Amino acid sequence: MVGGGAGLALPGAISRAHAGVLFLDEAPEFPSRVLEALREPLETGDITLHRARGVTRYPARFQLILAANPCPCGKAWGLGKDCSCTALQRRRYRSRLSGPVLDRVDMRVGVGPVDVRRVEGDGAESSAVIAERVSRARTRQRERFEGRPWSTNAHLPGSLLRQEFSPEPSERRLLDHAVAQGRLTLRGHDRVLRLAWTLADLDGTDRPGAEHIGQALTLREGEPR
Repeated sequence: MVGGGAGLALPGAISRAHAGVLFLDEAPEFPSRVLEALREPLETGDITLHRARGVTRYPARFQLILAANPCPCGKAWGLGKDCSCTALQRRRYRSRLSGPVLDRVDMRVGVGPVDVRRVEGDGAESSAVIAERVSRARTRQRERFEGRPWSTNAHLPGSLLRQEFSPEPSERRLLDHAVAQGRLTLRGHDRVLRLAWTLADLDGTDRPGAEHIGQALTLREGEPR
């Protein structure tokens, strides 16, 4: 995953996912050293490997997707009546994804059991419609950042995000309150704003409003447990 080999380290899956998607299924089952190794590339976009013959740095800017069951047996949905895990087992399972790692995850979405009635129903957007909306959002970002060394909201530096690209104080009241309560770190604050900008781009609006910030904050914090 990280990279290995004698002498100078060869690139691992983290670096090979550069400019793509890194999907870790059953993420809590990965060794903690692997999960903690994600912190550097998620923060800086590269990974540094130390070996006997020297230090190697590989590019590693990817979109990370982590999937996990709600508990070891996978049945702790809703009231969890069918779950056979103890409270201690559930806590240990969830704690395998450490706070510093989760602080670098922009969205936490709970996915419940499949509802066959919803799957069979019509009216859902097609992939082509969604792709077109994403394409328009990416175009807005390229135009907004024209002449700058980045072209997407994900790469917008925190200093500019909190100054030139900061929403009005009245619009970010919920976000400021979450920081004051200790629910968000400064890193989390910046990631919520980047996500809010993306939601605004998907809506075709010039700047994120309170509704975009509220939605981004909800996606960031996930469902209460």
